[in-house]
Amino acid sequence: MAHAAPKFKKVRMGTTSHARNAAVSCAVAAVLLSKEAEAQWWRAGGSSPPLGSSGSSRSWGGSRQEGFTRPEELANLILFRDAMRARSLYWREATENWNCGNESDPYQLAACNPCGNEAWGYWKHVGCRGDPIPETPWEFRTPGNGYVTDFHITDYKVTGEVPLEYMCPFEHLRQFDMDGGWMTGQIPSEFYQCFPDLLEIDLSFNNLTGVLPREIGKLTKLHEFKIEAQSKDVTTGQQGVGGPIPDEFGGMASLRWMRLHDNRLNGTIPDGMGNTARYLQQLTMDENELEGNLYALKDHQFANIGVNNNEKLCGMVPLGVRYAHGFNYHGTRLGLPCPDEDVSVLQG
Repeated sequence: MAHAAPKFKKVRMGTTSHARNAAVSCAVAAVLLSKEAEAQWWRAGGSSPPLGSSGSSRSWGGSRQEGFTRPEELANLILFRDAMRARSLYWREATENWNCGNESDPYQLAACNPCGNEAWGYWKHVGCRGDPIPETPWEFRTPGNGYVTDFHITDYKVTGEVPLEYMCPFEHLRQFDMDGGWMTGQIPSEFYQCFPDLLEIDLSFNNLTGVLPREIGKLTKLHEFKIEAQSKDVTTGQQGVGGPIPDEFGGMASLRWMRLHDNRLNGTIPDGMGNTARYLQQLTMDENELEGNLYALKDHQFANIGVNNNEKLCGMVPLGVRYAHGFNYHGTRLGLPCPDEDVSVLQG
């Protein structure tokens, strides 16, 4: 199914950028063509490699996958790298080995392979994960498949807004991990439009503000959503993500971890949260401004939960919350009746 194009302000690329993009694509395509015989053999699981290739036969391994970086992925990586390096020294440090030698030389550019042949590529913080392949009856390997699937840029103090407009072309992305930075602005609402199969969003320990976009709830495959501990944005004086938890977040039926603590979230726990996975492993909402009861979570069995220091939380505590690791009612009114409390929802 085609997805609507995200409502981004388009990245301006001059004639030089377009030419460079085309040069990258053409140069890498030439290398891919020269390697096609070997690639076809790997994919077919051939018993002996073609003449001149470096492959070796195996009794295990199934069909192999060609891991050379796709030309369009390399072009987009270079555009993303250049845009981010223009932001700050911290981005330049994070991408310090994102280089292809003499990039004006099409032969050197064509040989550039950020993805490599394994899950984590030759460029730091970039992963290109294919499907797991059994090496033996007990061991699996995860080869690269040429498409960027993971960005894991952690604790580099990267700056600016969340760079979704430069990353949206990586449509195979599964992991969006940029915690421990100095990013500002709001959490983008276009994650689903760009990466409908996303498994992880980690924007924790930045300087983000605004509210939680309800569109995040469309990410039905998402396993982890982490936006905890947002520091004060020194340019605006605001601190943390505010507003309510959207009812649409109940649409994330595959969710395993949700970390929302140390922000400015307010309002009640929406009924929609009752539709998340019953055995949600971790839900942290402590150190916010939430209010009301926890009855939307009455059918859950949490491994870990945080609700303390929300002064207006009140009411009976569901068993799956009370006996979860980390439960602490300090700084709340949990256990005391809420105004107009109806405890019948916890019976039967």
